[in-house]
Amino acid sequence: MNMADVLIPFRFYGVDSIFYIISALIGFFVSYYAYKLYDVTGKKSHFYFYLSFILLSMGLLTVGLSSAYTYINFFEHGRPSGQDTIIDTVAFVDDFGYWIYYIISLAAYAMLAFSYMPDKARKLVPIMIPFWYTGFPYFNILSFFLLSYTIFRSILNYASRKNLNSLLVMAAFSLIGLYHLLLFFTSFSKVVYVAAHLSLILGFLSLLTMLTRLKK
Repeated sequence: MNMADVLIPFRFYGVDSIFYIISALIGFFVSYYAYKLYDVTGKKSHFYFYLSFILLSMGLLTVGLSSAYTYINFFEHGRPSGQDTIIDTVAFVDDFGYWIYYIISLAAYAMLAFSYMPDKARKLVPIMIPFWYTGFPYFNILSFFLLSYTIFRSILNYASRKNLNSLLVMAAFSLIGLYHLLLFFTSFSKVVYVAAHLSLILGFLSLLTMLTRLKK
């Protein structure tokens, strides 16, 4: 991702990397509890749920570390003349980290939607794993599109059950979807970029809260 594509508050430089890493760590906890749930129920939907979040967490950790590397080099070297090799290397690491994140996240979101499908529908719809590089805005559009089905199903579940756990799930997926939706508009305001990352971490916290409640 080219940092020129979005407006990032200078004081938020590096904070977004921390948010990605924290979200990844929370995601690993979510996947752990999801696997424990699968171990008890044996349902394939719970296994797909576990697998989607382990993949998503791996992607977030990768982009968190690669972007942190970029920020550290930026604060240490800036953009001095005569150091094109350093700049090119940093840019490559940053772009490659986001490239991995794009691919693995889209696969995770597709698998998440797959986990919410009825068993009969799963036999007709293959898991979509898009192995191509998408530009930054297109990635967020596609991510929101894939998440929209999961968000819709979580809303239906809450409408039928109306309990705290279904509310937390609905809030979690809605907040993660909002994260991608807001990122699409980050070229208009720096505040949008901050709000997007707050939405991401709140979404993961909401899901972790729900799974810890189930464990109890």
